[in-house]
Amino acid sequence: MANSLNADLSRGFTVAQVAEKHGWPDPMAGGGVTPDTCLAMGRRCWAFDMKDRPDTRPEIEPFTWGISSDQQFSWPVSAKEKPDLIIFDPPYFDKKAADYDKKSISGLPKKEYLAFLKAFFVLLKQNAKKTTRMAFINADWRNFQNTPAAEERYKGGILIDDYLDILKKTGWYHTHIIQAPMSTQRFNAGVVSAMQKKNILGVISRYVIVLDLVGLS
Repeated sequence: MANSLNADLSRGFTVAQVAEKHGWPDPMAGGGVTPDTCLAMGRRCWAFDMKDRPDTRPEIEPFTWGISSDQQFSWPVSAKEKPDLIIFDPPYFDKKAADYDKKSISGLPKKEYLAFLKAFFVLLKQNAKKTTRMAFINADWRNFQNTPAAEERYKGGILIDDYLDILKKTGWYHTHIIQAPMSTQRFNAGVVSAMQKKNILGVISRYVIVLDLVGLS
């Protein structure tokens, strides 16, 4: 099966197209793109998600990252083997809170959201090996929705330098910052017209920050 999938990918089909051809669920569904891509590439992965979907996504294990009062997490993997690559795509801060589960970190205040990430990056380092890399997918969060660009303020926002500061403090060092374009479908004519009238500066990409553990002893 893997040979068939890789053959389609080598001919230029996207992962989403290959997924549809082979009867997979939508790989852009929450928590699904990483295991789908790993299946296509013949790679092993551990995947966790807050939602338990044994009938549709049995390969994604249900797990909630419950943080305690002393900022400590539990690690869900019992095996001694450590990952080669960690792909971390957390929920958007604030602006999509209504679309996520009530337990999602998206609805946390800025200070608590960043505290969660800091504790989580420490946990990842503790369970990584010297050669482990992390791909952290994120976007600047600004109060740009329905707000003219000239009226945006830093207070309450989270920008890429906030993420980079926390990552460095927890022992992760970035080697690449890649801008990944978002689908142009989110900017239809009506949306663009409304943004132009209000002088709103939109977001058309997300960052993929690639990091390693240079200082790990």
